[in-house]
Amino acid sequence: MWKWYKFDTNGKKLIWFEIRCSFHVSLYFTVCEDNELYKVYWRYALNNTEQRKLFEELRSVEVSSFDELIETKEYKETLKKYSPIYSAVLNESQKNIIDTFLKNGIDKDVHEPYGRDGHSYFIEMYYPEYRKYHCWCILPEEWDILADVINILVGVSEADFQRYGAKIYKKNFISPLDKSEIM
Repeated sequence: MWKWYKFDTNGKKLIWFEIRCSFHVSLYFTVCEDNELYKVYWRYALNNTEQRKLFEELRSVEVSSFDELIETKEYKETLKKYSPIYSAVLNESQKNIIDTFLKNGIDKDVHEPYGRDGHSYFIEMYYPEYRKYHCWCILPEEWDILADVINILVGVSEADFQRYGAKIYKKNFISPLDKSEIM
């Protein structure tokens, strides 16, 4: 579904993110470098009502496929009406975290816990080489840099952290139910 929401940005594309939440609309980010600044662009997916309105407005556009429709100027302009594109410039500290993530990525061999609620992240990194990741919202502690990047983007966009933010899974975590066994 991300193809529906792609958008043009200024500068060299570094990272693309989709944060998919099964109980809310997805959120899309692109991080770009432009004149030594790191800029973040984002937009929300449409809810069902907004999607219907969008396609009603585009009913007169003559195309042979949906893929052709989403490339038209009419689609892109109408989509901006329902899903505007926002942007912000990252500060030096945030930029350094992004640089560390770009340089090191994450270790794909680390065991990652999975959940059932459908809250997940899709990440494409374009620099220094293309890499692609998909993970669930509770990340292993070895991926704390990814959690930092996600949480920077969620914070900059002022999105609801409970819905879109990343959490770290600690292997040594003892739940309150397990504490009685060690006392």
